[in-house]
Amino acid sequence: MGAIDLKITLQDIKPPIWRQIRISSKASLLDLHYVIQQAFGWTNRHLFIFEVGSLEFVDSDTWEEDAYQFQSAMLAKLDDLIPKRIPIGGVFSYVYDMGDNWKHEILVEGVDETAQTFSGAICMAAERAGPPEDVGSVPGYVLLLENLQHPGSPAYKRAVAWLGYDYDPESANSLDEINQSLRDYFKTTKLKEDTYWAKRLPLHNPGFDFINDWIRNLSPEHRQYAKSLEFRRDVVSLLTYLKDHKVKGTKATGNFPRRDIRAIAARFEHPLRLDQQFGDLVYELRTEDEVPELIFMHNFLNAAGLILGGENMLWELTSLGERFLASAPEAQAWYLSKFWFYQFNWEFSYPFTDAELSGDIFSFRYDYLKLLCNYPSGKQVEIKRVIQDLDRILPGWIHVEKRFDITGSTKQRFFVAVLVKNFAKFGFFEVIKTKDDPLDFDYYSYYTHIIITDYGKSLMRYLQKFA
Repeated sequence: MGAIDLKITLQDIKPPIWRQIRISSKASLLDLHYVIQQAFGWTNRHLFIFEVGSLEFVDSDTWEEDAYQFQSAMLAKLDDLIPKRIPIGGVFSYVYDMGDNWKHEILVEGVDETAQTFSGAICMAAERAGPPEDVGSVPGYVLLLENLQHPGSPAYKRAVAWLGYDYDPESANSLDEINQSLRDYFKTTKLKEDTYWAKRLPLHNPGFDFINDWIRNLSPEHRQYAKSLEFRRDVVSLLTYLKDHKVKGTKATGNFPRRDIRAIAARFEHPLRLDQQFGDLVYELRTEDEVPELIFMHNFLNAAGLILGGENMLWELTSLGERFLASAPEAQAWYLSKFWFYQFNWEFSYPFTDAELSGDIFSFRYDYLKLLCNYPSGKQVEIKRVIQDLDRILPGWIHVEKRFDITGSTKQRFFVAVLVKNFAKFGFFEVIKTKDDPLDFDYYSYYTHIIITDYGKSLMRYLQKFA
């Protein structure tokens, strides 16, 4: 094992945008792809191709039916290519996004065969920020820069609105931030292939995740509402606990140990009930799986790229998790809501197998959001009415196993568990219940009404812009 020093420069842009990378010689071209994505601020939305002489390498999983025409980037190791096919001082290329066609020249600056213990990758130097995704190749990038030179002009306002975050073309992300993200990525490659937990982190543009017009324009009342959201506060409590303590996942499942479950649960706004008492008998907590609220949050934060761990491994904050903790409450609330709405598997929180969403799940998300936006804010809306409206606009939106639907209440139970309780967590609306007893099997029937808040209406309208 050794280390390879590369200088990666975006072509056809002046002043130049470049990154100086040291990467393990045992890394693959697919690993190098992720390193470039993080180092330049790309978000891994598009296809890529490496060109090494007459050979072309792609990610076979994403190119699908055309993959047979190319070599596998995952199987191509750098020490098989450098210096055998690419000498020191030689170059090869990386093209990202076949539409915008961002071509990167990769110069092999050196090989250090004495770096026997080096693994992963580090960014040693960086100059200027990478272009935003989908800006329209070099001409679109040049036009964007020109528009940003005239604050207050209509073109400037359109450019800022399109970006959705603060973009400084002359400033690359800090090396510490880039390198923490690279450590996150290479840590995931060490996880077992059969681990229950997420193995690969999504790549994120820090600005897009935590700065946008919705956050900027929130009223003081809405900022306070975001700050007061119980789920957000509990997420902060959990992340802070993981940051301050060494929490090792259990050997069998990677769940939190019982001692840490009790410590985390005690920090929540409403401490969770962990032990169950029936008469004189007390059944003490055995595993995290017995705490639905915690297991949901654990899986959600892992899927959202905020924490990383697994079986017999320490659960740690990722670089994104660190940025999340350092962000304002309203930015935290936005990120959690956005990830829930667009990317998380909603059905994960349903504890039974007698029902599931049917049809196009992505279309359903937007149709449900549109339905909620049509209800007046500040008014009680009966949950039975919302279900009836869903049946009307989306017939067959749910598949119910009739053999399990003895009382005919499965649809309401599913709706409350998946589309009421969880949406309330993120502030889309508030709920009215007749009583609160989660141990009762008929618990879901206690939910009677939702109330769309002004904050929730504002959040949903902004989410609609991306529909």
